[in-house]
Amino acid sequence: MNMMDSRIVQYCLLWIGMAFFLLGVNPVSTQAEWMLSLYGGIAHTLDSDARLKEPGDTRLTFHDLSWDDESFQEPQYFGFRLTYWLSRQSPWGLAVDFTHAKMLAELDEDVSVSDRRGGELVSTREVLGDSFVKLEFSHGHNLLTANVLYRWLAHNRPAWFGRLQPYAGLGAGVAIPHVEVITASSVTGDYQFAGPTLQGLAGLNIDLIKHLSVFAEFRLSYAHLDVDLQGGGSLEIDAWTYHFNIGLSLST
Repeated sequence: MNMMDSRIVQYCLLWIGMAFFLLGVNPVSTQAEWMLSLYGGIAHTLDSDARLKEPGDTRLTFHDLSWDDESFQEPQYFGFRLTYWLSRQSPWGLAVDFTHAKMLAELDEDVSVSDRRGGELVSTREVLGDSFVKLEFSHGHNLLTANVLYRWLAHNRPAWFGRLQPYAGLGAGVAIPHVEVITASSVTGDYQFAGPTLQGLAGLNIDLIKHLSVFAEFRLSYAHLDVDLQGGGSLEIDAWTYHFNIGLSLST
């Protein structure tokens, strides 16, 4: 994890930690429940097109690119979420969620390329590495979302069953990737607000002891990445990513 990654994580954790502390000291409702969740897992982005624009009348579409996720390599996949349940007995909650995933294009892949390069029409297949020296978001295909959650609370069930809480949710927010793109005419390496993101999730929370629980969840996210390249170019990708998460939660 580089210095910029560390700063982003520190700022997010500081913000969530302060919010958790202040709201615990002075909650909006004395019956509200606050939950801080930390998770890891795996996230894989499905094949997608990449649309490259560069000066000199170059507009290329690279079709069905494959992406590596390297979820278990540094910097590893992780995320955290702050949830406000309207009350301990309420099924409804609101959450802010930050996810750090990765997308790395397979540069040795043979792909279909269309449109124009230097004003000349193109319709061919070529190795992706012929156009990109680097194409990845390895220090973050980062997603920051606001979410509405619903959980199924057990009523009039055996005590052990009450420890199980299925939940589901929908969220929307912004993608903040670290853009690492090198072509023959540009070198780009910075964080950008790239575009909107949406997600849906479903999971199971299991109470271990008071204030501590574990959870497992599946999530599907969509992000429209529209990033600027040095020298006046741009790159667009519609990224669909599935996530399998396992984590711990602390609650008030």
